[in-house]
Amino acid sequence: MRELVYLSWLNYLGGFEYWLFITYVDHQIEVSETGTTKKNIFAGWPKSYGANADTVTKQTFRRSKKSKLIRTQTFTREQAQEIGEQLKSCPLVQLISTLKDRRTVIIDTDSMVVVKGANKIHNLSFTITPCGINSPFGELFPISR
Repeated sequence: MRELVYLSWLNYLGGFEYWLFITYVDHQIEVSETGTTKKNIFAGWPKSYGANADTVTKQTFRRSKKSKLIRTQTFTREQAQEIGEQLKSCPLVQLISTLKDRRTVIIDTDSMVVVKGANKIHNLSFTITPCGINSPFGELFPISR
């Protein structure tokens, strides 16, 4: 499904650039670490059927990170490269949801790709991740077609 993603970023002159990307968005979750706990369910019978017979293993924690892969509308090669370079090099990128809701995101610079299409048409693809502990994506893209 196509979505509208409005990004602003700090340019090298100290001002902000704004761009409304018409995109396809892939939602991603990367699990970096998990932990399990074994619990003896029959404390009185520790050796009834073997080492693991009377235990239950449960997953007790999971560390994960949500991100979004943005695949943009078509550009000329020069436009795609210029916007990609600006996003890679800027110190601050914000996702604008409403007039008063701006959330800082991190651009994965290794994921920045200019994809060549037919008839000298190019697309830009990159991954964004929310910044901070209490910054889940939730509903960050309320504007959709």
